[in-house]
Amino acid sequence: MEKTQQRKGILPILFLGYIAIYIDKLVIGVIAVPLAEQLHLSIDEKSYIFSAFFIGYSIMQIPFGYLNDKLGSKFVLIISLSIITVASIVFGSASMLIALIAARFFAGIGPGYPTSSARTVTDTYPMEKRTWAQSILISTSGIASIVGPLLIPIVIGAFGWRGAVFCIAFLFVLALILVIWKLPNTHKEKKQSNQPKVKPAMPFWKVVTNPVVVLLFIAMCSINIVLYTIANWTPTYLADERGVSLGMISIIVAIAGLGSLLGSFGTAYIVGRFFQHREKRVIFVLALITAGSALLVYQSESIAVLTFWLFLCYMCSVMIFSTMFTLPLKRLHESIVGTATGVVNTGATLGGVFAPMIVAQLVGAFGNYQAVFVAIAVAALVTCLFVVFIPNMKTIQKA
Repeated sequence: MEKTQQRKGILPILFLGYIAIYIDKLVIGVIAVPLAEQLHLSIDEKSYIFSAFFIGYSIMQIPFGYLNDKLGSKFVLIISLSIITVASIVFGSASMLIALIAARFFAGIGPGYPTSSARTVTDTYPMEKRTWAQSILISTSGIASIVGPLLIPIVIGAFGWRGAVFCIAFLFVLALILVIWKLPNTHKEKKQSNQPKVKPAMPFWKVVTNPVVVLLFIAMCSINIVLYTIANWTPTYLADERGVSLGMISIIVAIAGLGSLLGSFGTAYIVGRFFQHREKRVIFVLALITAGSALLVYQSESIAVLTFWLFLCYMCSVMIFSTMFTLPLKRLHESIVGTATGVVNTGATLGGVFAPMIVAQLVGAFGNYQAVFVAIAVAALVTCLFVVFIPNMKTIQKA
């Protein structure tokens, strides 16, 4: 009974932190429109700001994963939220490009949050509940994609883009307080229990060379190229090439965010209930839909039709991400799941590093965004290709 009550308290706390993390990541594309106008930034300079976050994010995923296994997820959550809070305040105060890039780099170093949350879910929930719990947390990307784009333009109109950044920083402060105050220290509880210590299932070098980890690393990188190209560059595409106003852009992005929300909950219900250990089939179908939808976004002359295909593309790609993110929690030994998730999440964050570079190069080379949407489709198919080679559950259990 006590364990059940503990689970009920953990998910809302992690949920708030996830909301703050995703709002910060997803509305930077909206904030970048007035920021670039005020500071006269080029598309290349905006890409540096976007990439800096994910470079920092990528660097720290494996170290944070290792620290989760050794020192516990609560410790890493506190460190992560503290760093990103300070970085957000600095970003909101900066006026020079180098300061903006540095602030986003350190903001990227901060979010060991997904890895730490995955470790907490593993420590708290039984195997059959982990897909559900993790998908609920990832659903915050959808909530953030709806709430953020709708509220941020209002905040920008009232207080400017700096005020919007400071509002996000306040959410980090609130999440940090709740983690310190209310989140149980499951690592400490395990050490104090009478249970025998569980030896690591494999050394670090075997974790990073595990076939499941390697394939997920590549697949997560490619699907995040899809996700972060859509999230960060759709506002710029709509403003620059389609001439859409910031208010209408916020509505379009929010509708796409609804697709992200439905995709997360769809993963929790459909995959968690009907496709346990058959995730590859789900990802294969969703990747084909994502690729087709991306191509149709650019081909659509009507904004309404464009919005529909963007919604479908976002929904399916989030379902792919959510499904893949739960695989380490279910297919790897719990003693190394933090490290393994850190490795896999490094691949995911590298997708965020590459996405701005790809967009800047393609737009610079072709002068429009058509090649960008082709690249999104290709990245979705690459995801599908590498997921096909992930060993089946029965094969892993026999190994």
